Amino acid sequence: MIILISKRTYFQPLLLYAFIFSFACLNISYSQNESQEKSTFIIGIRSHYGFIIPHSKSVTEISGTNPACFEIDFNWHLKSRSVWQYCYCYPRTGFSVFYANYMNPDVLGSSVSIIPFIEPFINTHRKISWSVRFGIGPAYMTTVYDEETNPANKFYSTHLSYIALLNFGMNYRMNERLNFRLAGNWNHISNGGLKSPNAGINFPTVNVGMDYSFTPALFEERYKDPSIVVNPQKNRYDFIFLGTAKKITRERDRSPVFGVSVNYSRVVGRISAISFGAEWISDHSKKDIIRRDIITNDNGEYLDYHRCAFLVGHELLLGRFIFYQQLGIYFYAPYKAMDPVYQRYGLSYILSKHLYIGINIKAHRHVADFMDLRLGMFF
Repeated sequence: MIILISKRTYFQPLLLYAFIFSFACLNISYSQNESQEKSTFIIGIRSHYGFIIPHSKSVTEISGTNPACFEIDFNWHLKSRSVWQYCYCYPRTGFSVFYANYMNPDVLGSSVSIIPFIEPFINTHRKISWSVRFGIGPAYMTTVYDEETNPANKFYSTHLSYIALLNFGMNYRMNERLNFRLAGNWNHISNGGLKSPNAGINFPTVNVGMDYSFTPALFEERYKDPSIVVNPQKNRYDFIFLGTAKKITRERDRSPVFGVSVNYSRVVGRISAISFGAEWISDHSKKDIIRRDIITNDNGEYLDYHRCAFLVGHELLLGRFIFYQQLGIYFYAPYKAMDPVYQRYGLSYILSKHLYIGINIKAHRHVADFMDLRLGMFF
């Protein structure tokens, strides 16, 4: 399955990713069937302060600033028995509007993001609780790389990118409607390798804020029932087709990227699984570079642009949705890769008994290689 992305529609995979993630979060909410345990609607405000990590030499000179951010949350705190039995927690789900000023207006400017998220809470029924938030969504960057007017910004080169975040929070419930929050964020913004340069900006922040609940936020203390099995299928075998397109220079059209992957997954916890697999990738942008730069072997033949790798990873199983991370190790790469290993981050949605769709990001350390769409069959 090859997905060709035109100049006008390069942002569609980002919006699709955000949409699927949002639907995943809201799907948990609608699984409730106890009318007396409806979710609680909450609005929160946060103020952030952080710093930019100079993760490569190309961005060191423009990394010495302290981003100031403001965030407003719109979320639902889920309280039903069915939700609690699935994750042994009371999660929040919703979206936030996130504004970041990078304190370098001429080079980095600022950004505005809409971030769907899911956030499990631990000890929600107590005065002090802990939470972990996962979120991803589209981000609009006001000031991007330009070869003539802004050559110093190697962080991002497209106005529309995506932001991914991981948040650890401490919550103090002041009363049934007000909650004080102190948290730390890891924020990453990138365009998924759709256009270069794309070093990606990493900026951790600390934040403080308040939450207001429109109805009293009361949570029942429940106990674990080990007899409930939420993922009865212990073993899964996947066969996956993937595809996208890449633009290697400003002047050239996009080049197709496609491949296949096989995976085996084994459930090792209530909602966790480990996976092992291999993949073959045909990246025609590498072929274009090899032909353009006349990169040959000892026999004078062009290097092979195909690559193969072993994969190992972890999966988070949430109903029809699978969030996963994988580490790839090349065992065949005649045209040498940036690193011998790489990472994959993905989300899959199960359509039927043997079929799912998904989206995935491949990255070498802090640099995204490409974002692909995929169709998978599993048994």
